Amino acid sequence: MMDYENQQIVTESLPRLEKVEYEPLQKNYLWMSMVQNAIFLMVLFGVGLIFTLTVFLSTFFATFLKMMGIWILFALLLILLTYFGFKRKGYALRERDISYKTGLIFRSVTTIPFNRVQHCELKKGPLEELFSITKLRVYTAGGMASDLAIPGLTQERAESLKQFILNQTEEDEEE
Repeated sequence: MMDYENQQIVTESLPRLEKVEYEPLQKNYLWMSMVQNAIFLMVLFGVGLIFTLTVFLSTFFATFLKMMGIWILFALLLILLTYFGFKRKGYALRERDISYKTGLIFRSVTTIPFNRVQHCELKKGPLEELFSITKLRVYTAGGMASDLAIPGLTQERAESLKQFILNQTEEDEEE
């Protein structure tokens, strides 16, 4: 007969994720996000203007002023949320895992242990290319819900993180 043990773990002695020091994203990521917001706001303004011209032609001026007020408030809110949300984002690399935190209103921390990593890739869209930043994507064995994407990295930093993660993954497989 086999002896079975299931010892209790004292949770106070576990390492705390809140005490991890997160590295901030590149400032260029904030500027890229602001440009994305500006493009969105211009499109929204154009749609609002066309809507006002076609539906409210008889009261165009009054309706236009009201819509401008709403648009300005929305633009300010979007800019503030983007700025302060950027300050909350960061990543941390530890011996056995990588973490990414995000969120101003709805905060989240995603941690992926290296032994769950399938592969990594670097992605760059046109705006990332313009602002000289890269996104590191980490794919896991758990599927899309457990994948991790860290935007706003320099090319060099993203490549070194990718190589470190892949090295750690290989070491975990050997053990």
